[in-house]
Parts: sequence; structure tokens; C-alpha cells
Amino acid sequence: MDLISIIVPVYNVQEYLCACVDSICSQTYRELEIILIDDGSTDSSGRICDRYARHDNRIRVIHQEHEGPSGARNAGLQTANGEYISFIDSDDMVSCNFIKRLYSIMKKRRAQISVCAYEKSETGEWSPINRGEDYCISSEKMLREWHGKRKRLETVVWNKLYHKSIFGSGAEQIYFPEGVIHEDTYVSHLWVKKADTVAITNDILYMYRVRGGSITKSRITKQNARQDIDAQLARLSFFRQEGLLRSQCRLLPGLALHALAYKVKGNL
Repeated sequence: MDLISIIVPVYNVQEYLCACVDSICSQTYRELEIILIDDGSTDSSGRICDRYARHDNRIRVIHQEHEGPSGARNAGLQTANGEYISFIDSDDMVSCNFIKRLYSIMKKRRAQISVCAYEKSETGEWSPINRGEDYCISSEKMLREWHGKRKRLETVVWNKLYHKSIFGSGAEQIYFPEGVIHEDTYVSHLWVKKADTVAITNDILYMYRVRGGSITKSRITKQNARQDIDAQLARLSFFRQEGLLRSQCRLLPGLALHALAYKVKGNL
């Protein structure tokens, strides 16, 4: 069995961390390396990470100064040993079959990225659904149809499994940009371009927790509206360079809304 690294950035999530890590440790796919990056937490999150590491030898903990989710994920990427890599946010949860299912369809479809559906929850209550359906598309097709019918699935990085080759190596390695929010928006399309094939299942295997205290799940401010605009402009530039006119056009309405939000916030 291939070793799979799961990277979890952790910052002041003591209320949710145990549920997240328990769901990871309960995976039916057992050949895991679980990397918990304590990103300078000021609550008990770091101690919780250490406690889990003492009881499960698959868990490694990295304690670092606060660098934000990008810096934490990059630290995980730099130390990961797995042939495959998955990112899970520390306030979210996954089905016990999350890794096994994504690994299975990736192997079946000879893909370099696999994707599952997810459910949003404000309470932490959710119901994984195994539909047993999967299909694959070329990375070129996924990019041509970006922000279309698969908009919910494509742009985030936490509902996926990646082969390590997707991230590149040496000077060509594609890391998350640090010091920004909406970091997924900068890299998700770049990683898809590095793949030949993407495998997709409609199984709901990931629970995305909606909470007010997180960076990107909180209310819109002028600063995060500006950063979202910058991220979308970077993606728009990529689609322009690739000659993907329809993908550019599908991005423009959302970009206009964020620009409006930024203007409104600036006038308050």
C-alpha cells in the first residue's frame, strides 16, 4: 500500500480539533502519515496535537511561529513523505472512507488528482453519502469548464487527493503563496494543469464547517475583499495565458461582485 500524507494546519481550534483528528485516525485506509502543523496556537491546540501524537505513531507534530494557513501547509509539503498528499482543515471532518475512496478511484482511473463532494455544516452535524459513482475527465477539460457545473468541487484543495508529482520539485515546486487568504485560488488551477487526468466521485466524504471565527469563513471586510480580487486576477491571468476564453468569461461576474464589495467597504 502507498503511504499517504495528510497535512492539517492547526491554529486556535481547540473546540473542533479532536473531532477532526479522530475522523482522520479512523480512516479505513491505514497507511497514513498525519502531519499536524501547530501554527503558533495560543489556546490548547498545540497540546492536543502532542497528546494525539503520543497515542498514534502515524502522527507527527510541527510547532512553528504563526505564519497562516499557507505557511502551515507549505511546512507540511516540505516534510511529507507520502506518495500521495491530502489537505484537511482542522475544523472540518472526513468520512472514514475519505482516503480509501479517493485513492481507489485515482488508481482505477489512472489519475493524478481525485476529488469528492462535500457538505457544509454550521453545527458539525453531517451525513456522509456513498453513491458509488465516479468518472474522470482530462485536466484540459476541467480547466476549459472552470467555474461551470463543477464549481463547488474544483477550486478548493481540501476535498482532494494529489499525487506528489503535482506539486513539482526543486525550483519548480508550486507552493501556497504566503501572507494572503484565499490561497487555494492561487494554486488549485495550477495543480490541475500539472495533471493528465482528474477522477471525481459524487460521494459526500468531507464536512466543511462554516464558522464565524475562521479567516475565510467570516464576514467580508475591505481587506479580504481586496485579497480575493487579487487572487481572482491571478487566476484570470492564467486563463488568459492558456487561451481559455470561456473560463475567463465565467470568472468575470464573480470578480465584479468582489470589486463591488471592496468599493462598498472602502466607503463605509
